[in-house]
Amino acid sequence: MSMKKAFKLIRKNTFISCIPLISANRNELLADVEVGVANGCDFLEWRRDHFMPGEQLTAAEEQNLLNEIKTRMPDQGLIYTYRSHLEGGVCETRDEIRTAAVIAAIKSNRVDYVDVELNSDPTLLEPIKEALKTSETQWLVSHHNFEKTPATAEISAVFRVMEEAGGDVLKLAVMPQSMDDVRHLIQATLTYNEKSQKPMIAIAMGSLGSITRIAPDLCGGSLTFAAGAGKTAPGQLSLEEIIDLRKRMALI
Repeated sequence: MSMKKAFKLIRKNTFISCIPLISANRNELLADVEVGVANGCDFLEWRRDHFMPGEQLTAAEEQNLLNEIKTRMPDQGLIYTYRSHLEGGVCETRDEIRTAAVIAAIKSNRVDYVDVELNSDPTLLEPIKEALKTSETQWLVSHHNFEKTPATAEISAVFRVMEEAGGDVLKLAVMPQSMDDVRHLIQATLTYNEKSQKPMIAIAMGSLGSITRIAPDLCGGSLTFAAGAGKTAPGQLSLEEIIDLRKRMALI
């Protein structure tokens, strides 16, 4: 699958910041967008699973909300994520509801990336991939392990399967139990980074993995998720904290 042009790109080996929006309703959502924009981030991620959890919107309602979000974002890119409960989503939602919502987001022409899990059921994933073929929206393919860090060879294999599946950006988040785990993630990411043209996101969650959030561009990745109104994964720092630490490390 060739790289498609997106409205705003996540660039390989380039520090990019993203603030997730975990708002529960429309008023909170639009207020959180304005706060995120004021913080100066590069991307916002609408965590759709946090919005009116379990309730289904029509395609028109979904697209109207996306339009309201995007009109408040003069320079930022937008990632749309309807996270599965199996990989950290806030509640269990039927696949057909998630599929319809993601496709509506793609067809809205307002979303730069949709984050859809690598391990999604084919009945969810294939219609989404089909919709992406005729859109400028790109696929941020993700995999999350909240329990451990796989072995280096297994990490490399996950990245390879992500790329073979057609992902435009490859995202892996793992839970380290030791500094060795963090080193294994960084080593595997740097090695795969040299073989692939795809931008990568590699996150070691929790306080042990802070370096992968502060300096992703030194660890083989690009985008880092910073805490906004709340944290969506263990170990998230605020964008202000990340920028301050990058300055101290002479990365800015």
